[in-house]
Amino acid sequence: MEQEKSIIGVMPYLRKSKMLGLLSHSFTLVATRDESIFAKVTNDMLKQAVMDARDKAKAEGKGFFGQWGSQMGASFNYAEKYLDMSPDLIRSENTENFSIPNAGIVSVKAREKNKYDDERTSALWEITINSGAGKLKFKSGYDPRKGLKEIYGGKVQ
Repeated sequence: MEQEKSIIGVMPYLRKSKMLGLLSHSFTLVATRDESIFAKVTNDMLKQAVMDARDKAKAEGKGFFGQWGSQMGASFNYAEKYLDMSPDLIRSENTENFSIPNAGIVSVKAREKNKYDDERTSALWEITINSGAGKLKFKSGYDPRKGLKEIYGGKVQ
């Protein structure tokens, strides 16, 4: 069965810059043994997940704080839904989803960049995936190295 345990890793909250880096699209990387699927996450998708979680909590008889907690969990754990989906369904979920074959990936680099604001420095990670089709660049607010190594092994630098 193709979808049974074919997903080997999920990495949420990846941002792909657009329009001179001022705006970005959010993606979740869903990796199978054969391909890396980049699933676009829209605000409408997140809003729907939050509403569904609230409605489910309400139906279970949870009060205000129980519903609020369910809503928070839905937004933080949104990417987990991909663990129960087939690769075909993930690719077809949004017209802007795309995939690349893992065999074509030459290297994956994750570099920490510091982001400065008035009061503190926060980590910003840049991820570059080099493949035969070109380079894909993403940004992340968390250290992606462990997840990338679990997915791509020795290709991660």
